[in-house]
Amino acid sequence: MVMALMLLAGGFSIAGMAVPTTASAATMAVEQCNGHGPGAAGATTAMKCTVTVVNTISGTTTYSRTTVTRLCTLGPCSTPNGTFTADSVSLVTDIKQCNTSDNDASHAIKCYVNVVNNIGRDTPNAQPLAAPTVNQCVGSGTGGGGVVNCAPSHVTGGMLTQCNGSGNGGGGKVHCTVDPQSKVSGAIPIKISQCNGSGNVGGSAVTCNASVITRISDIAATAIPTATSTPTQTTTASAAPTSAPPTSSPAVSGAANTAAASTSGGQSGLLMLGAAVVLVAAVGTLLYRRYAPAGFLRRFARKH
Repeated sequence: MVMALMLLAGGFSIAGMAVPTTASAATMAVEQCNGHGPGAAGATTAMKCTVTVVNTISGTTTYSRTTVTRLCTLGPCSTPNGTFTADSVSLVTDIKQCNTSDNDASHAIKCYVNVVNNIGRDTPNAQPLAAPTVNQCVGSGTGGGGVVNCAPSHVTGGMLTQCNGSGNGGGGKVHCTVDPQSKVSGAIPIKISQCNGSGNVGGSAVTCNASVITRISDIAATAIPTATSTPTQTTTASAAPTSAPPTSSPAVSGAANTAAASTSGGQSGLLMLGAAVVLVAAVGTLLYRRYAPAGFLRRFARKH
C-alpha cells in the first residue's frame, strides 16, 4: 500500500508538470507589406506600413499588444489597408515587413517598427541590457546619383536587418536608422527584418526606422492584462478603392496560442483533480486498515 501511494503521488506531481497551463513561453511573428507589387488598378504609387508592439513579461506571465497600419496605393498592401490591433498572452519577437516590395515604379516607401519591452525584475535573463546588433544598407543605393544615409553604419550581426539591397535604381534615396536608445534583453529575443530588397526602381525613396526600447521595473504578474484570443480591427482607412470591401484579418500570426493555452490548462486541471481523488481514496484506505478497530464497519452498519 505504501508503494502504491508513492506511485500515485509521483504520478500526481508528473501530471502537474507534463501538461502546460499557460502559453508564457510562446512567441508570435508579425508579417505585413511583404512582396507588394502592382495591382489591378495599376502600378504602385506609395506604401507606408508600421508595426507598434508593447511586450510585457513578469516572471513567466506574458502579454502583448500589437498595432499595425497599412496604407498602399494603388491596391492594398496586405488585404486590407487600415489599422488593426491584436492582444495576446504570447510575446511578439519576430517582425518582418516591407521586404521585396514596390519594385515596379518610382515612389516613396516608408516603414517603421516600434517595440517597447516592459520586463519585470524577477524575470529570468532580464539583465543585462545591450544595444542590438544591426545589419543595414548593405548593397543599397548603387544605381548612381543616389543618396544613402544610414545610422548606425553596418554592424556585424542581425537582430535588426533592414534596407539591404534596396534603392538601387538611378537617383534612389535610402534613409534608414535605428533609434540610438534601443536596448535588448535576453528575456525577449527580438528580430526585425524590413525594407530589404525594396524600392529598386530609379527615383524611389526608401525610409525605414526601427526602435526597441526596453524597460526593467517592478511589475506584478497580477497587474498584467488578460489578453483576448483573436485580434480585432480598430479602424479602417482605405487608401484607394479596391475590388472588395476591407474585412478584418489577423494582424499577427500565432494568435491561436491563447486558445491552445486555455484548452491545455483545462485538461491539466482535470487530470490533476482525478489524481487527487485517487490519492485521497488511497490514503483513506490505508488509514482505515491501520487505525480502525476490528469490526468497525459491522458495528456502524447495525447502528444505521
